[in-house]
Amino acid sequence: MEPYGKSLYVDDPSYIPAAHFQNHRVPPDEACYTCHTDYGLYGGFRAKLGGLRHIYIQYFGTPPRPEDIQLYKPYNNRECLHCHAGARSFESNAVHTAIRDQLTSNEMSCISSGCHDTIHNVKEQSKVKFWTPGQ
Repeated sequence: MEPYGKSLYVDDPSYIPAAHFQNHRVPPDEACYTCHTDYGLYGGFRAKLGGLRHIYIQYFGTPPRPEDIQLYKPYNNRECLHCHAGARSFESNAVHTAIRDQLTSNEMSCISSGCHDTIHNVKEQSKVKFWTPGQ
């Protein structure tokens, strides 16, 4: 998962996780679990089984290459809307207002709709510039 953590330091505001992490829109020590809530302590039973699978693969199997890691299911807009719904920047955006129903029903994804689609682009990390905190 190291490349995914490194992606939080990409020096490009279009990288959604990096922009959230670098601007403290998520707690820096909980960056992963803020957006990937189903992996946390209070995740559902399936999330816990997935976590056990990860542990098994880490210690007894062959972990996949970082660029081959895929989500088990499509990313749920609930994770975005948990913070953004009600935020002035979200609510005053005409595009968000026009597609609010599609976003809340997951009919349209925040991250694959062509709007906020640069997430953890680990395949391209060798081509990007990185931000160093404190500089």
